[in-house]
Amino acid sequence: MVMKSLKRPIPLLLLALLTACASERAPMSLVSSPSVVASSPASEGLPKVNLTPELLFGVLASEIAAQRGAISSAALTDLTLAKQTRDPRLAERAAQFSIAAGNLSVATDSLSLWLQLDPESISARQQLMVISLRSGQLAKSQPLIEDLLRRKPEDAPSVFVQLARLTSAQPDKDGAYRLVRSLAEGYPDLPEARFAVISAAAEAGDMATVSLEFDHLAMLAPKWDLPVAWEAERLRKQNLDAALVFLKKELARRPGASLELKMAYPRLLVGAKRFGEARQEFEALLAKNPKQPELLYSAGLLAFQLNDLDVARKELEAALAQHYPDADFLRYSLGQIAENQRDAAAARSWYGQVGAGAQYLPAQVRLAFIEAQAGEFDAAMTRVGKLGSNPTERVQLVLIQSELAREAHRYDRAESVLTQALQHYPRAPELLYERALVQDLRNQPAAAERDLRLLLKLHPNDEQALNALGYILTNRSTRLTEAHRLIEKALKLAPANPMIIDSMGWVLYKQGHLDEALKYLDRAYALLPDQEVAAHYGEVLWKLGREKEARSLWAKALEATPDHPQLDETMQRLIPK
Repeated sequence: MVMKSLKRPIPLLLLALLTACASERAPMSLVSSPSVVASSPASEGLPKVNLTPELLFGVLASEIAAQRGAISSAALTDLTLAKQTRDPRLAERAAQFSIAAGNLSVATDSLSLWLQLDPESISARQQLMVISLRSGQLAKSQPLIEDLLRRKPEDAPSVFVQLARLTSAQPDKDGAYRLVRSLAEGYPDLPEARFAVISAAAEAGDMATVSLEFDHLAMLAPKWDLPVAWEAERLRKQNLDAALVFLKKELARRPGASLELKMAYPRLLVGAKRFGEARQEFEALLAKNPKQPELLYSAGLLAFQLNDLDVARKELEAALAQHYPDADFLRYSLGQIAENQRDAAAARSWYGQVGAGAQYLPAQVRLAFIEAQAGEFDAAMTRVGKLGSNPTERVQLVLIQSELAREAHRYDRAESVLTQALQHYPRAPELLYERALVQDLRNQPAAAERDLRLLLKLHPNDEQALNALGYILTNRSTRLTEAHRLIEKALKLAPANPMIIDSMGWVLYKQGHLDEALKYLDRAYALLPDQEVAAHYGEVLWKLGREKEARSLWAKALEATPDHPQLDETMQRLIPK
């Protein structure tokens, strides 16, 4: 509202001033009759001021400054002019500018002058009350609030809601609580007054009063959501379980609460990661509101989270049919569900329907992976190559192209796209790291080492690069002491990283420290039970004579991925033919 008024054309303010100055400056022949001037709303009760060149210049300078963004300067200019002319319109304009600039001190001076020059102005009194409260000036705000309530008792609800909202900004919590209680005494059955007391009591730590006032409000205004939503949010920031208990109690005694408030409860359950309960609550609401798109969306996403894919698909499709606002997010989610159900054709269809916006790029990337899995490798690479509008996106998309090429065992193509990208972004650590991994896959350890050492020169404490270089040296060289030192440094930087823990176990094994290696590999496998760690862990067990345990471990790993190159190589090398 304030910013809209700042764009008011300059001539309107000048016209108002000219009207006020007309009887002083204009010849009588230019005025139709004295009574017209006397009864004009623009001049009634306003001072008669000579429109001097200085005044005209000041008003023009203020308006131009405001339009150019110097709002604080405009406020000070208008406040100075208001003091000189005693014109309340200039004081009002100064208040508008200072409030827009966030300058509470100048706003207080401007509003005080405006009220002094126009004592009947309700707007000046209301704004000064708000500014006084925002500034923590409780003593100054109390008479203003009392006067407002006396002059316009019909505005009491809005005044108390303002008080409720501004209470949290008061440094003197107890003083604010006393003020609000004093003002609310005359309004025992006004819901907004009870809400103001609740807000002030909560800030002052009087939770017994908060509870009593909510009991009162439940009878006075059982369909008014604002206080309940406010308290639930306040509690959520402090203790999510307390917020859940409170909201469940309030909803139980407010059967007429809005759907939005009812939806707040399962949303809190989602925040607490109680997904099963949240889903039950959303489904219960959905049974009574079967076409509500927000409910369909929420229930569908929770079904997806809980891997109930058929229900998730049904409810998200229904949300789309009911015109849920973010249709492309639904289409992308439906594409993911179709992928999880191994329905590539449906996934392609959904991803292909995603239009321009936040979901477009991830949808195109998923389409590329589906194409690659279908043997359409070149089409997938071309699709990703056309995407990206900024350097950050381009780097990430090159990494995706490399991943596509690696999965297709096209390591030459992966290295090619990475090398080309590094010509444009030679210091991009992600590209250097990825190319080193690809070069290692191509049995080019010297090239991989060069890229990783360049990366570490740029970022000496990059734990991934330290670990990768140490692992490559472990596998591809006899420089085990250097490899151990690199992995040890990485582990100090990221002591809980299972991949680095695995590397430490593996280098210790290569150095002949089998018992110590086993401790690290046991820990790594507990954190990350994948096939590569299983290969290392099983080999150490085998070398320690615990062959039965190694076989059992490998069998379990193969259940998840029947064909894994490193695990297959380890088993073929160790298990007798």
